Amino acid sequence: MRRPPRPPAESVLGAGLWQRIVRVGVVIAAVTLGVALWGHATGRPWQSMAFFALGTTQLAVALGSRARPGTLANPALLWAVAGALGLQFAGLYLPFLNDLLKTEPLSGLDLLVVFALSTLGYAAIRLDRVIHKDGRWWPWRRPDAPRRDESPPAPNAQTPPRVHQRL
Repeated sequence: MRRPPRPPAESVLGAGLWQRIVRVGVVIAAVTLGVALWGHATGRPWQSMAFFALGTTQLAVALGSRARPGTLANPALLWAVAGALGLQFAGLYLPFLNDLLKTEPLSGLDLLVVFALSTLGYAAIRLDRVIHKDGRWWPWRRPDAPRRDESPPAPNAQTPPRVHQRL
């Protein structure tokens, strides 16, 4: 609520949001494919590992996307993540869902590997928020320079100074 409203002409995915989606999506894909390749190379149930890695990495990103991580500011998100994680476990360990989803139960080591690598999703979104605080693509660019989705001010127009606040 401290930020000014976005310009009406700005896209919903403006202010660097689509770039953030791509950057974090690459991390999610890399974790999922890395787990699947490792599982396949070591003779583990790689498809189940990929299924679980995809879901848990996305849940880690959801937790990392919070404005104030580590607080109970949004308990509904915590319940949603817990419910989704429970459904993922059900997909791995309930026999009728094993048949439906073609999954196999994972061992403790497999779960540990997937959970450990899924934390990269949390780290990626938190790091992205630090590096690209105000939605700018290039963190080293001057704060008063217009973003890519903004047009530069007219030559004789008076522009109000930008106010930068920490969120």
